[in-house]
Amino acid sequence: MMQSVPTLASNTDAMAGFSMTTSPNKTGSRSWIRFVFFLFFCTASIQFLGCGSAEISSAKLYRQQRNYPKAEQLLLQALKSNPSDDEAWTLYVQNLYDLRKYEKIAEVIDTARLYAITHRADVDNVRQNTWAQLYNGGLDAYNQNPDSKEQQKAAIGFLEAAKKLAPEQPETYEVLGQVYFASGDTAKSIETYNNAIRQMSSSHEQGVALGIMLKMSAPNVVQAIGGDPARKLTVSLTSSDSAMVYVYPSKEAYIYFERQAKAPHAYQLMGWRFTSNEQMGLQPLRVSTLPYQTVANFYYQKGLAAFEAKDKEGMTQNLEKAIPMLLMIQRLDPADEFASAAIPDIYLKLERTEKAKQQYEKLLQDHPSKSLYVAYGTLLLKANDYEGAIANYDKALAIDPAYESALYNTAAAYKNWAAAEQKANPATGKKNPKADLIKQRMEKSTDYFERLHAVNKNDFNTLANLIDNYEVLDKKDKSAKAFIDMEALKSTEAANDPLYWEFLGKTYARLNKADEAAAAYKKADQLKH
Repeated sequence: MMQSVPTLASNTDAMAGFSMTTSPNKTGSRSWIRFVFFLFFCTASIQFLGCGSAEISSAKLYRQQRNYPKAEQLLLQALKSNPSDDEAWTLYVQNLYDLRKYEKIAEVIDTARLYAITHRADVDNVRQNTWAQLYNGGLDAYNQNPDSKEQQKAAIGFLEAAKKLAPEQPETYEVLGQVYFASGDTAKSIETYNNAIRQMSSSHEQGVALGIMLKMSAPNVVQAIGGDPARKLTVSLTSSDSAMVYVYPSKEAYIYFERQAKAPHAYQLMGWRFTSNEQMGLQPLRVSTLPYQTVANFYYQKGLAAFEAKDKEGMTQNLEKAIPMLLMIQRLDPADEFASAAIPDIYLKLERTEKAKQQYEKLLQDHPSKSLYVAYGTLLLKANDYEGAIANYDKALAIDPAYESALYNTAAAYKNWAAAEQKANPATGKKNPKADLIKQRMEKSTDYFERLHAVNKNDFNTLANLIDNYEVLDKKDKSAKAFIDMEALKSTEAANDPLYWEFLGKTYARLNKADEAAAAYKKADQLKH
């Protein structure tokens, strides 16, 4: 459930966030993560100097009596008499806000800002609070029943008005894109997400150019930027949470950190703004990769479909559109698994392995990280550069010895390398000249799978590979022990995966346990359907 952003009474400030994301690996799937925080500063109602027109004076009296409909009539008369009256426009939009005519405010706010020169700050307050009301209205309508066409339509109405009112707010586009996607209007969703990217990209590029990225620690941010901030502030996000703000006035940069939920509860970078407006700068904003992910996945899936259809031109056009989005994701968040998996796959399909190598080497030179080393290693592994792949996985493990992706991929690389040697040097009745080398690589593969099993005992894929390796290496006792561990996973989440039961069936069949094999295969079929 997404959370609303509060609209505040005068002289009040607060923050709140809402949750929303789409799974980049399945078009149309939906899950939620928190990605943005807001802080609104509202001033007390203005006190105008001078008498103004008779309509304005009367409208003020009616507003004091909370007779907003009558005040509206008089203010419209005042504007008809003098369409450029500063005070009338300011009072008019404030009165519309009190009447909760938020969509009407969206229609007239630009004209009000044009003429309300003296009271521009007050009009902007109305604009900001109206945006929050429309934004929250969209969230509320959608959250009531995300699958309802009526609720989707209502949400779109609110959010389109919010976008018209404050086109510079990227958050509106992100939510609106998700609602369009849920409604089945994919084209409108992608258009909306592209608009969000246009709103955000300049700020994101500025952050990356400074050397910062998501999830960096505060000391690493200081090192990347090249100096301590002029100020460090702590601001409340909720009643129980807070954000830390680093202010760099010379760069007009505000860097935001939030505390990790898990121990050691250190602060991690979650976003940034570049602005000369102090009030805006102290509004922590989470940097979101959601629009990039959604657009990238849209073109990636179209490219994969074209690849399967042997439509080389269509594949190339769509995959090339996905690349810049994926690269931006990786620059903002090197740990993003979707980008790490999709980028090597795309470059291999486009037969541009060397280009991909250059980009990864530059990224790693600027920002070495375990996830990037694994992504680069995967690219090399798919290009059959086993030695290069293993070297990069080892670098990831030097950073985190228990990093599961690196352990699994290293084990798989050695196993695939051994298989490649076996295929290139088939036995011909004599001892395979590469037999010792093949065995060494299988033993290396087994060592890494054993390390991974020690880290995660509930991963049946690791056990399946271990059993297979033990059989090849003629280690029957270890194979039998690993299979007992595999059977013990029947009471875990592994039992929900048909591949788990298929492997059990295969092993039961090899052990001549026909009944158990049949039962396992039947279970696998049931889970598939």
